Amino acid sequence: MKKWGSVIVVGVVLPVTGNDETDGKNMQNAIEMAVKKINDSSEVIGKKLKIEEADDGCDPQMATTAANSAKLPAQSYDTLFLINGLTPDQAQTAADYMAANQAEKVVLIHDNSAKDLGGFSKSSVEKSGGAVIAYEAINHGIDPYFV
Repeated sequence: MKKWGSVIVVGVVLPVTGNDETDGKNMQNAIEMAVKKINDSSEVIGKKLKIEEADDGCDPQMATTAANSAKLPAQSYDTLFLINGLTPDQAQTAADYMAANQAEKVVLIHDNSAKDLGGFSKSSVEKSGGAVIAYEAINHGIDPYFV
């Protein structure tokens, strides 16, 4: 088994192209900021973090190619983790943020591609004491304000 050297490599698959590239670039920036902060302030078990990114374009075929390109299991590392935020967790995190910022009345707009995220967000906001005053869908490429 291959042991980690002085660097821990973290593979990240993001949509940095395609319909969700704005979100992907925001994720990419957040990850880079977090890794910089961790590496600048301290080390993780005596090692630095290094990010290796792959673009999935938020497309199933591209995601498969991106995941296969990482080839982490084939590199014989002794540890491999797959981490992905679950929809209910993402929704609760957003609701917690809104509550912490005194958002009492919330408008939720979804693009019909992640209705479950919208639904979980609505439930989470209401459980946190907020009121969802509008819950609407817009259609990507059809509605004039959604590009």
